[in-house]
Amino acid sequence: MQVEPSRKCLRPSGSNVHESSEERANFANKDITILPDELLVKILSSLNLRDLTHCRLVNRRWQKIIDDHMLAPAFYRRCHRAKQPINPLTVERYHSSIRDWLVGFSNLGRELAAQLDKFLQHKHFSEILFFSIAKVLAKAKALTCQHVGTISHSNSVRNTIFSPDGGYLVTVSFDNTVKVSKLVAGQWQEEATIGHSYGVNEVRFSSDGKRLVTASSDHTAKLWRLFNGQWQEETIIEHPDRVNDICFSPDGRYLVTASNAAKIWELVGDQWQEKAIIRYSSTIVRARFSPDGNYLAMVAAAPLTIWKLVDGEWGQSATIEHSGSVTRVSFSPDGNHLLTVSAGQSVKVWELVGNQWQQKATIEHSGWVNDVCFSPDGSHLVTASGDCAAKIWKLVKGKWKESNVIMHSGFVNTVCFSPDGNRLLISSKGPTDKIWGVINGRWKEKVTIANTGLVRTTSFSPDGHHFVTASDCKATVWVLKSKENADSC
Repeated sequence: MQVEPSRKCLRPSGSNVHESSEERANFANKDITILPDELLVKILSSLNLRDLTHCRLVNRRWQKIIDDHMLAPAFYRRCHRAKQPINPLTVERYHSSIRDWLVGFSNLGRELAAQLDKFLQHKHFSEILFFSIAKVLAKAKALTCQHVGTISHSNSVRNTIFSPDGGYLVTVSFDNTVKVSKLVAGQWQEEATIGHSYGVNEVRFSSDGKRLVTASSDHTAKLWRLFNGQWQEETIIEHPDRVNDICFSPDGRYLVTASNAAKIWELVGDQWQEKAIIRYSSTIVRARFSPDGNYLAMVAAAPLTIWKLVDGEWGQSATIEHSGSVTRVSFSPDGNHLLTVSAGQSVKVWELVGNQWQQKATIEHSGWVNDVCFSPDGSHLVTASGDCAAKIWKLVKGKWKESNVIMHSGFVNTVCFSPDGNRLLISSKGPTDKIWGVINGRWKEKVTIANTGLVRTTSFSPDGHHFVTASDCKATVWVLKSKENADSC
């Protein structure tokens, strides 16, 4: 049952937001609630973060119930609209790295660590931990970062990705290798190397973090599985041509390998079985599942095609026309919006209305669009361009509106949001990369990181306190610190 909040129940009749603190205090001291705690928890847990925040003002009893049971899960749901198959922030991750980081971050971090120690058995510990990390970063007056690892390759690094629990970092290089690194005693160390006989084009983790797959120009995709703490090769999938892209469905049941044809594989028991083959007149360069796993976007020659899973079978659902060949595609976290990037200077935003994808906005740049992404809650999107600009757009009452334009000294190559959506990492061809943060509703520069070359890829860890930048033949891992407790990057 979905309970819709009533604004009238939040304040006594005739009250308004301008009432005095004394009036609010007198109201808060009145025992106006007679419902038992168990029923209050069920009712309040259906509300979103904004309405829960209002409900905290009702009285002290409600405030305690919300703070102890609901505020952190509501914050987590706001940041991650799509259903998460796992909760990546675990007690194990807390003890292995996050607790020490909190203690060393600031006084607030130490206080939160002491409180978290009491919540280790709480059913919402993962959400409480996520909320605490976001809180300590947001409350810091100034941020800087500290170098905690370098993963070296013999050629340029083209992609980086963290595992869903943040315990592993994978780097992909033009040297035909994929390196898996692990966080050990606060430092990132290489643990395994996956080799191909030709260039590696992409790497992906399954949603539970126990499998990873690599796509290579040597006509193969290699599946690896984490078993007893070791990465072991599970199977090799062969194609008659280079494998350009791979992706797991959110539930880990399906795997797509994109080549001259796209093959959809289904995990049956411990075996991957070929489920379907999708052919085009040209090579398929990208494939992406929607967050619910019911849609699959295929990028080949124009137009873009969307496939839908119905009764266990994949069928073509829609086509999307762009002004040129689509080079990138990305679903919003709730699956209701879609970004497409053409081979040029425009990005289009589409919304799923009924069974049709309708164009809702066009974002223009004067240079080539290099990267796009949605914020974790789907309320913002950002584009990176060769015109030295990153553009942030905000969803306001169903319409996408330009919110900010951030200029750099060189062309902007890659952008990514932090897991809580409050920070934005922007990398350009220039002497520095920058992290921007939301302060009182405005994006402001918070951290500057020196770089020595073109940064090809960036990403945040799922807990939000690590991030990686990759340029030239190395990937550099950083940990965020309060300015008072660390040297500048």
